[in-house]
Amino acid sequence: MITMYQSDRNFVTPANDASLYAAITNGQSVILPRGNNFNITVNGLVATIGTGQAIIQGRLIEITQPETLTLPANSSGYIAIVVDLTKTNDVSGSAGTPSYSVKVNQVYLAAVTGTLTQDDLNNGGFVNEMAIAKFTTTTTTATATVQQNLMFDTGWQNISLVTGNSFVASDSFAQFRLLNNVVHVRIKGLNVSKSQNGNQVGTLTPLFSPDVSLYVAAHTYSSSAVNIVGLNVRPDGFMYVDFTGSNTRTNVNANFTYPLN
Repeated sequence: MITMYQSDRNFVTPANDASLYAAITNGQSVILPRGNNFNITVNGLVATIGTGQAIIQGRLIEITQPETLTLPANSSGYIAIVVDLTKTNDVSGSAGTPSYSVKVNQVYLAAVTGTLTQDDLNNGGFVNEMAIAKFTTTTTTATATVQQNLMFDTGWQNISLVTGNSFVASDSFAQFRLLNNVVHVRIKGLNVSKSQNGNQVGTLTPLFSPDVSLYVAAHTYSSSAVNIVGLNVRPDGFMYVDFTGSNTRTNVNANFTYPLN
């Protein structure tokens, strides 16, 4: 039997829609640039999660008013949005009338201290947990680090450079871009020799920093030689160059990418 859901008079279920939207978004579970981007504040062991929207395997989730979540003491893990298709939504009133309403129980916030469950909801799975923050707690206090898994395209943004840096030409630049959950960095014609320690570049926006330290190849250019140098990128987004002489830091160039976890 063959059918087409987007056809006249046909019946389209939430699962049909989710399968379509998941394909359009390349199967990604992402936070959309909406509301407060699920910004998190903590008071004692209580986390407050701000407004925002996310797509989890084709399903659009929204926090319209800040939500609170009590974190377990003396532990660490994730603050997650959970899509749980094993639960049943509560319905009141009659469909098609003003009295009809649905209380959605199939999505909620949870503190996950073990491994995240990430079933394929569009292929027979039931539970998918998307982390929006990491947390660590003591007996009475907690800290939370937001994981901004943003989608789409920020466009090219300028890197915040360390004082003393300069460009060698009018077409030089130092920029980053988030495109569909991948961070792209490009640097052309940057003179770092006058910065602190003579090798510091600057800092990427912390939300778009790598989850581990990176060491990537860069090169410097002069009229007499092209030299290969190492570019260090720390998890806090700070970047600096390993150099072997004054001629290997006056015209730094690099291009690299990494996924945003």
